[in-house]
Amino acid sequence: MNANSTNTFSEIEISYRKQYGKLFSSLLFQYGSGYINQIEDAIQNAFYKSLKSWKPDKVPNNKENWLFIVARNDLINQIKSETKTIATFPIIQTFDNDKLQEDLRLKTILLFASAKNISSQTKVIFILKNVFGLHINEISECTLMSTDAIYKSINRAKKVFKSNDFKKQFELKTEDISYINIVEEILYAVFNIGFDSFNEKINSIINDDICLEALALAKLLSQKFKNNSTKNLIALFCFHIARVPAKLANNKLIQFHKQKTVKWNIEFIKLGFHYMEKPQKLNRYYIEAIITSKHMTVQKMDLIYWNQIIELYQLLKNITDSPIIKINLCYCLHQAKRTSEAIQILEDIEKQLPKGHLYFSLVKADILKEKNTIESGKIINRMLNSVSQEIRKDHITENMMYNF
Repeated sequence: MNANSTNTFSEIEISYRKQYGKLFSSLLFQYGSGYINQIEDAIQNAFYKSLKSWKPDKVPNNKENWLFIVARNDLINQIKSETKTIATFPIIQTFDNDKLQEDLRLKTILLFASAKNISSQTKVIFILKNVFGLHINEISECTLMSTDAIYKSINRAKKVFKSNDFKKQFELKTEDISYINIVEEILYAVFNIGFDSFNEKINSIINDDICLEALALAKLLSQKFKNNSTKNLIALFCFHIARVPAKLANNKLIQFHKQKTVKWNIEFIKLGFHYMEKPQKLNRYYIEAIITSKHMTVQKMDLIYWNQIIELYQLLKNITDSPIIKINLCYCLHQAKRTSEAIQILEDIEKQLPKGHLYFSLVKADILKEKNTIESGKIINRMLNSVSQEIRKDHITENMMYNF
């Protein structure tokens, strides 16, 4: 594959990421949830056709409209073939209005998040795949579920959504905020996937487009519902995005505490503090925003500092049972010279994680490297054999410690 072909493939991959959810939402709104399988097939076929027809000198000026028209025509042909009808279908609007399409995606997320008789986890998985176009392996990384379990969840969701005609339910009452936490959970997962991407098809571990998409939708969610937790979620996103320019240097991953702070984006930091708002009842996004902001403003990381961070993680652990939060807590306990506590927690959470989980392995190797160098080295070697991204391999080899 020559350089031009590689660039064209990358362009299609980026379009897939950015447009999948817009295509899905637009077609869903027009044809209803009874055609979910056909909509998925039509979108996949459109991207497949783009791979075949988008040559280096033949990439459409308006890629979004090209994909939309091809997917829409494919869907209509599927429906006509299955229903044996020659009826005509109205032409719905294209992708000229980005703001409208973002709103359609938010409405689609809200619609599925508010569905009855389906678990929150299943909703999250379905939306991650169909509104954000995430791959099953990426969803597995962020949910800690097996790929088989994810496929089963998606199929369950389809059955529920297909059995109910959601086409007439898009005008949701803004006073009903009982499902907002699910939407926030989805945007949080999407952002984290973009901020720490395991996608081998991009030349970085950061997918800026996904991060910014999650931020844009979080802002729309905040404008619609004025929810305090959404504001703190936005604050957390802003603090993380502010560090993106310093997260990589010379194609190397730079640890949080070794980043050049002069490269941080001051405007995003200010925006983070602008959105951060103390809630009446503590939520995970507020606490995480505080932790991140403290990391970004501290002058001296001494034992007092690390014990303060530990207290925040203890609060966070009371709110969520996430093993990732516990991994971060272990790292902080080790920094505070409370290594025995860290080891005990690691032993408790190992059974909650897939075997060979990268960040768990990094923290465990870092904690053991002083007292059990041989075991630490074995963990590092196992990671190097299992990690496929060169940038991560280089980071592990050079640092052999956890990057948070």
